[in-house]
Amino acid sequence: MMMRQSVFITSDSAMDLFVPPSSEGIIPFDFDSVIVLCYVYLGRCPVAVDYSLTSDVSLKNLPLLRHGELESRGVKDILTYLRKQNYGLEYSVTDAEGVQLAALVSTIERQITPAVEWFMWGEDEVFTRFTGKLSTKSRNCLSSFYLTHRWRNKKIDAVKHANLSQSLRTISDAELAHSVYNTARRCLTTLSYILGKNRYIVGNKPTAVDAYLFARMWPLLLYESRHGTVDWTHVGRTGVYGGQSASHPLISHLLQCPNLVSHFSRILDESFPKSAACFIRNLRPEDRGFVNCVSAHPVRDCIVFGIGITGLFIAYARYAGLIGMSYG
Repeated sequence: MMMRQSVFITSDSAMDLFVPPSSEGIIPFDFDSVIVLCYVYLGRCPVAVDYSLTSDVSLKNLPLLRHGELESRGVKDILTYLRKQNYGLEYSVTDAEGVQLAALVSTIERQITPAVEWFMWGEDEVFTRFTGKLSTKSRNCLSSFYLTHRWRNKKIDAVKHANLSQSLRTISDAELAHSVYNTARRCLTTLSYILGKNRYIVGNKPTAVDAYLFARMWPLLLYESRHGTVDWTHVGRTGVYGGQSASHPLISHLLQCPNLVSHFSRILDESFPKSAACFIRNLRPEDRGFVNCVSAHPVRDCIVFGIGITGLFIAYARYAGLIGMSYG
């Protein structure tokens, strides 16, 4: 796999964007990297995308933008730096549109992000069939086993702490899921109304809002294309869809907002052609039968893994003569 990919690179540019590795060109559950990549593509920013950082320490610092000796980490700092370098998308927005942009970004972060995070990390079936497998493709089994479950625990805790109802009373996971999904559905409906027949959400021009929303819709629609009941070749391309998804109620609601799905599909086709193929291809037989080292039972898996390693060590030690057994 190519670990470095030029994106609209120019002769006077020396900006490098480091994002997590993925065999499909983008990693769905890393919202920050998806936002920055989408912003870069929409603004045709002269950067080189680099997928070479794979260690645990490196992944914590991604996305990372490096321009000479200067480094910017995280969505806020990277977008701010790009705007300072005259590669921002928002120079032509009016003051009123700027206020709307800031409000919508905040709304997406507060109302949609927790629901998508819970969908990917809090739903056992989704985690086992989808999130866990995607997060382990580019790393060895031992590393992915440890990192993926640690990420899962952190994501679940973050959603629980972000939900205001948690501070009022203790609620079950089912009640929490119901709450965040309802909030996300209302927000999606509002965004669909705001978008209307326009190509973009604010001022009918690309802004950070489009990148934020794109990053949140990506994992939902990718999951539907692989485990749902709809034909992706008709969803989003035609702009009309009258059926429902059997994969998840939140996805079903999103599909009932055809202008949002068309908005996503257009950005996907224009900016991420390699990744767009993931939505329409059939899974290969080896992918369907792939047994991943990640499951929804981390404690059990740790015990089994520990017993297996101990057994192998004892067998090797006896074979090498490091230990022996005496009788009588």
